[in-house]
Amino acid sequence: MKFVTFHRPGDLRPRLGVDNNDGETYTDLTARYPDDPAFASMLALIDGGERALDRAAEAYQQIDESALVMRDVVTLLAPFTPRRMRDCGLMVSHLRQSISRTARWLTENTRTPHSYGEFYRQMDGAFNALYDPSTPVQFAERDPATVSAPNAVLEWPADSEYLDYELELAAVIGTTGSNIAPENAESHIFGYTVYNDWSLRDVQARNALAGAGAHGNAKDFAHSNPFGPCVVTRDEIGDPGALRMSVRVNGEVWGEGSSSQMLHSFPEAVVQLSAREEIVAGEVWGTGTVRNGSSFEIGRRLPRPALVELDIEKIGVLTQYVVPKP
Repeated sequence: MKFVTFHRPGDLRPRLGVDNNDGETYTDLTARYPDDPAFASMLALIDGGERALDRAAEAYQQIDESALVMRDVVTLLAPFTPRRMRDCGLMVSHLRQSISRTARWLTENTRTPHSYGEFYRQMDGAFNALYDPSTPVQFAERDPATVSAPNAVLEWPADSEYLDYELELAAVIGTTGSNIAPENAESHIFGYTVYNDWSLRDVQARNALAGAGAHGNAKDFAHSNPFGPCVVTRDEIGDPGALRMSVRVNGEVWGEGSSSQMLHSFPEAVVQLSAREEIVAGEVWGTGTVRNGSSFEIGRRLPRPALVELDIEKIGVLTQYVVPKP
């Protein structure tokens, strides 16, 4: 099933819905089950476990016309605000291209005695262990408060000249746990979604030069961590390591790839991260960027304005409009 969060015309209350896969309608689960707290939000649905999923499946299989809403009249919202958001190093094949571009940018745009080659060796060395599948899964925190909705407008931050998208698959954790065994790891995943890890490349490069890392304010800024347009349950995806992925800018394909590039699987991440600390239902974990899934690594720059569409097979298209900041 594909779950969405939306509000209806004239009613700004967030509602949980299920896509009826007819290309036209959602079932408003909040209206269908008004007295069941499991359908008050997507987080409540995740917390409701198998019982809530069974009731949602009943609504999906036995349509109640009184709860139907047309897809083209509702406004999609962010599926939910994650309890924790992590961008994991499950997919690292884009890194060397990105590091090379960063080194070139630093050489051309900063006054330092370093050459391109020195910058590249320095930065690549910092990430070198990530290319080894025996290296434990690493992650960087993202601020859940910066999540934004599908189809939302993203204002280009005034302190950056190089805004860039990053195409990622993401998993939604469905069950809390610690020290999870490999044979149980997959059952802790509720479903999957599309994630855009927006980045300010010039800010990121300057931070890297100053030794401040590649994340922080280069990644977390207003509306910079959208995911959606829906969350698709694990059973409907099948193998999350075999999904076609692409990105379009103003209707033109700028990059294509596959989730088969993952060096580590999500179940591996569940095992490893739960061994370090408790993982919590309602977390969202990105894979890291698919190769050629950012404009920076392919040597292009977003125009202003731009329509950016991230497309992952079996999930859908996460769309955002980028406009210059007034």
